[in-house]
Amino acid sequence: MSTGYAIAYALGITPWERAGEAGGDALDKLIVRVEHELGGPDRALDLGCGSGLHTVALARRGWQVTGVDAIGKAVRSAQTRIAESGVDAAVVRGDVTNLDPAQVGTGHRLLLDIGCFHGLSDEQRARMGRSASAVSADDAWMIMLAFRPGGGRGPLPRGADDSAIESAFAGWRVVDAEPAPTDGMPKPLRKAAPMFYLARRG
Repeated sequence: MSTGYAIAYALGITPWERAGEAGGDALDKLIVRVEHELGGPDRALDLGCGSGLHTVALARRGWQVTGVDAIGKAVRSAQTRIAESGVDAAVVRGDVTNLDPAQVGTGHRLLLDIGCFHGLSDEQRARMGRSASAVSADDAWMIMLAFRPGGGRGPLPRGADDSAIESAFAGWRVVDAEPAPTDGMPKPLRKAAPMFYLARRG
């Protein structure tokens, strides 16, 4: 699972983070929607947090957020970003398919996944769904950015859709989906057609 991502971070090729940045306004709207449903910011888990861009953004909004990533370089970058930003957030090195509650905490009411799930195998996705659900609240929400299945080429992640999400995350339902903005992104990423999915547990 992590070998491809480790190589990508080593080379500085992180299209999922670029897609997340390009879709910043759309992501903010989804976060506001979740905050409205929950009555404000609460506990959040940033799955595959990468360099911590969204971990920091959530912390600035008042979320108690923990980021988790399997790649050492990404975790170190996230820790640096958090320190430089002066926000109260944590980031740990861990496996999203086997989350340690003692490490990431429990009762998270928001799961954020910007480009992690869509690069996993079916077996890894199932494990991630079980593991993330185990540390989530019964009324949790999830925001996920994923490329359209088959939209990527070459080294890009294989993508995922709402049926793949609901299959892996038993008891969760995708309640909304919308294209992520791709303005200014290179052609391969535009062709990957990234989508934002909003899912609810229960």
